Amino acid sequence: MSPAVSVLIANYNGGELVRDALLSASRQTLKDIEILFVDDGSTDDSRSIAMDMARGDDRIRVIALGRNSGPAAARNAGLAAARGRWLAILDSDDLMHAGRLSGLVAEITRSQATICADDLLVFQDGAPAKAFLCEPEKTRRWITTDEFVFSNQIFSSIPALGYLKPLFDMEFVRAHALAYDPALRIGEDYDFVLRQLLLGAKYRLVSSLGYFYRKHPVSTSHRISTAELDRLLEVDSERKKSIDASDHSLAEAWTKRRRSLERARAFTILVSALKAGDWSAAAKIAALHPSALSLLRLPIMARAGRLLPRPAARRSLASGKRVCLISRQRIIGNTNGSSVYILSLCRALRDRGYRISLISPSPATFGRWPFLRFRPEMDVFDEVFIRGAWRIGRRLFLAKDPRVLLAASLTLVERLFGRLRIVPRGWVKPAPYAMAVPWSRKDEIFIAEHAPRPSHAVIADYAFLTPGIPYALTPRAPSLIVMHDLFSSRKSQFERLKSADSVGTLDEESEISLLGRADAVVAIQEKEAGFVAGRLPETRVILAPMAAATSARAQPGDAKTVLFVGSNTAPNVVGLQWYLESVWPAVRREVPDSHLIVAGSVCQGISSRPAGVQFLGLVADLAPLYQGAGVVISPLLAGSGLKIKLIEALGHGKAVVATSATVEGVEEVVKPAVAIADDADAFAGAIAELLTDHALRDRKCQEALTIAKRSFSAEACYADLLDFIEQRHDRTQH
Repeated sequence: MSPAVSVLIANYNGGELVRDALLSASRQTLKDIEILFVDDGSTDDSRSIAMDMARGDDRIRVIALGRNSGPAAARNAGLAAARGRWLAILDSDDLMHAGRLSGLVAEITRSQATICADDLLVFQDGAPAKAFLCEPEKTRRWITTDEFVFSNQIFSSIPALGYLKPLFDMEFVRAHALAYDPALRIGEDYDFVLRQLLLGAKYRLVSSLGYFYRKHPVSTSHRISTAELDRLLEVDSERKKSIDASDHSLAEAWTKRRRSLERARAFTILVSALKAGDWSAAAKIAALHPSALSLLRLPIMARAGRLLPRPAARRSLASGKRVCLISRQRIIGNTNGSSVYILSLCRALRDRGYRISLISPSPATFGRWPFLRFRPEMDVFDEVFIRGAWRIGRRLFLAKDPRVLLAASLTLVERLFGRLRIVPRGWVKPAPYAMAVPWSRKDEIFIAEHAPRPSHAVIADYAFLTPGIPYALTPRAPSLIVMHDLFSSRKSQFERLKSADSVGTLDEESEISLLGRADAVVAIQEKEAGFVAGRLPETRVILAPMAAATSARAQPGDAKTVLFVGSNTAPNVVGLQWYLESVWPAVRREVPDSHLIVAGSVCQGISSRPAGVQFLGLVADLAPLYQGAGVVISPLLAGSGLKIKLIEALGHGKAVVATSATVEGVEEVVKPAVAIADDADAFAGAIAELLTDHALRDRKCQEALTIAKRSFSAEACYADLLDFIEQRHDRTQH
């Protein structure tokens, strides 16, 4: 059966870069492809690299030419062998986004185009990354023949559409017996597209940055010769015969492009004369073609550019084992469960010798607060890059967008006057859930600029961040997704509670699709790990429960104090409201002098203030609260993942009362230490029993600490994750 797409890679002495090109092609989300690697008489080991990779992937076919014949001839060999419905061109030193082909196929099918291209992400080591065309985001438009010709002027400031790498309709190509002109060693892509347009092809352009174009630091004037320009002029004359004389717009564009070719030819002769010191010949060509003199700015600017410091380039870091973490979390320290978990993973990586770069590509990270003040635990990161931020010192980031300051001001006003009943709560809309905000090209370019290369691994913090992984431009690095939660299971849970989740939603199909794009998925509890493994049998699923920092001894605490710790997310708010309304009155009847301490940003989501409850908000150090509490509660009714505060409480050696939703995935492990109850009266009874029965509370505290040390140590939780990164990295290097 014929594949959907034939990916054609023409190669001549591509060296190790061909490995990256082949990896980026083989990891497309569209699996129904063939990869045609045409080696154009290489004298290095690039062909053997491709052959070795072909032995591990039967979609790769290596076609070896006997002698070097140029890129057009190599592509013609690929055209002849191609079986796909569509054809995609990938240069042997370039890369593609994993979702590129599926997106282009969807667009070319929907629009019924003949040719479909996307924008280029242009990157170069030691220089800022950028978009090639700078099209407005979400743009879809048609490219006319006159626009295509006009844009392809030599040495012009206009981005040349001929540089794009479109998807071609092979039925159209075969019907017109089209092939690349083998006499052209430059401009062959432009000519191939032009002939299709002159035959009536429809050219569709989308703005997504799907093709990653590697720019080499070599001046164009050094790559283009007089002979090549002569051939371009000859071909230009031949193609002009196909132009409709009545198409004045196309004729005008054609004239301007031809003039640019003639000027470029004069310029190459002028440069050769100047280099040879033949001032007479240089003066003659300058007199005949004065416009060529203006092009002398190109080598002058290129030389000056090499002498000046490079602007805004990603600084080069010392060699060593490096990991790139892409996150939109508001990570400032151990302030909420998800931050605690990701920082715990990073500490394990750091202890294994990795240097970690945190890339936060979206200003949405700030939420409604205009600053991020890092706590000491953030020192686990070797470097931090946050888009849309000014950095002040080591630990303070300020948002550049003044709208964030305005939102913070309105939030403070709401809190102040809301408590006084002057304005209703909820007057200020909450900030969008940062993890699920739509991707922008600025986000994508930011990752490309700041991700360390090479990396030993690229980690996406939550499934929503998966599309950003390819922009790290390190296809050999294993990619991992830290799930945190199985988001597709949350919606139905909150619907049963007649409540709404506070985070982004994903249906099961979309979530599995995102998770399947990485080499490995990191699950926080066994039930979710099993679910993902069943849906993605070819993806490595790594179970990495939250590791607990354990206290020296069990801490029975005060017989009158109950503690709840949580962030301002829907599972915590809904669970705590249920507890305050349905459980706490019964606890007070059983133990009248008991009191509840609530710590964390969850306090912001609770409007009622029952008797005996103290709301502390964010607390810099939770250890004294854990030490003093007699019972720690986790009354969650919905949510997925491993409830991180449960493991934190076990590590402090605490007696815990929790719901079955809290212990989902680890119930059998924690059952000896945790009292599990879903009924309000049973939940209240378990708390009262632990507060009044000192021997029982002592025993549960000791069991909690034992379980934390045995089942939730860093070594027990993260060994598989660390081993996977090292083994997979070693395998992809050879």
